[in-house]
Amino acid sequence: MKDKLITIAIRSYEHAQRLKEKLERSGINAFIFNINKQHSSIAEGFRVRINESDLVKALKVIENPESNRQKSPVEQILIPIDFSDYSLKACEIGFQIAEKFPNVELVLLHAYLITSTLYSFNRGVAAISDKEAFRHYISRIHADIDNLSNKLQKQIANNQIPNIKFKTEVLEGVPEEVILNYCDEQKPVLVIMGTRGKSQKEEDLIGSVTAEVIEHASVPVLAIPESSESQLIKDINNILFATNFDDRTLLSFKKMMNLLKGFTFNLFLAHFETKHDEWNSIKLAGIKDFFAANYPQVTTNYSVISGDDVLKAFDKFILDNNIHLIVLNTHKRNLFARLFNPSMARKMVFHARIPILVFHT
Repeated sequence: MKDKLITIAIRSYEHAQRLKEKLERSGINAFIFNINKQHSSIAEGFRVRINESDLVKALKVIENPESNRQKSPVEQILIPIDFSDYSLKACEIGFQIAEKFPNVELVLLHAYLITSTLYSFNRGVAAISDKEAFRHYISRIHADIDNLSNKLQKQIANNQIPNIKFKTEVLEGVPEEVILNYCDEQKPVLVIMGTRGKSQKEEDLIGSVTAEVIEHASVPVLAIPESSESQLIKDINNILFATNFDDRTLLSFKKMMNLLKGFTFNLFLAHFETKHDEWNSIKLAGIKDFFAANYPQVTTNYSVISGDDVLKAFDKFILDNNIHLIVLNTHKRNLFARLFNPSMARKMVFHARIPILVFHT
């Protein structure tokens, strides 16, 4: 009986081609089909299909990705860029933070996604006119990269930002996938991403790149609202560490202390509750004793804050205590939970007007 073909992935053309080559290096026959040629109503993309009998083997190949990129011998801070104003703001803050690290380089990463409108998929080969359009598209990206690099070099020359080594990367693929894959391979000490901030509606945020990276990143992510002041990140005096008393709290705190060891700050440890619970005050007192014994150098304040509207309570606490940075912990959740019950980290990233540092434990 003839083996049935099944779809293993839907990707842009170049991404699909790379996956096909990768599967074939593992001895798996793979085929690419243009979705638009089959179903004009379906979004642009290309199916990668394999024989059903190869499914288990193919999944192992996909779940254990190859990498031709050598891991950097120095620590990296990754800054995804899209050439927007808030992307430039993330770069400027990245330079300020990098100054606190003894041996670090900045990586400015731009991810692009080629849709099938740039291709005339004819026996797997793009038409000449489409190749010219592709070259023009890539040329424009590199021109934008050069323009951003020149801006940053000028700011370095004028002593507006520290003289930190940086490099640029341009990779093809879905932006959030590219960023997450880079984090898995290179393990940067931090990812810094810009957000548009409070002006956006909550319902517009589902599927945003920053939110997806925060939900899944294996490394800390610093989200920078568009309204943040670039220079203020150097003088982080007051940090709000939000806790829900689970086992991850102390692990996240340890990661935060390692990451921010170059900074001197006051710590505000706070738990937000929608209804009063006496046990919360008792748990907070226990954490206070732990911090006093293990981190005596940090001035720590402790608060249990009650209110029906957690985001409003956050805003008031931040204003009253002149908070410069919010630290949150999040963990992986399934798709249904992310869509219909967004995590506090996801909500706060697009609500706050100050930077938010998110750990994934």
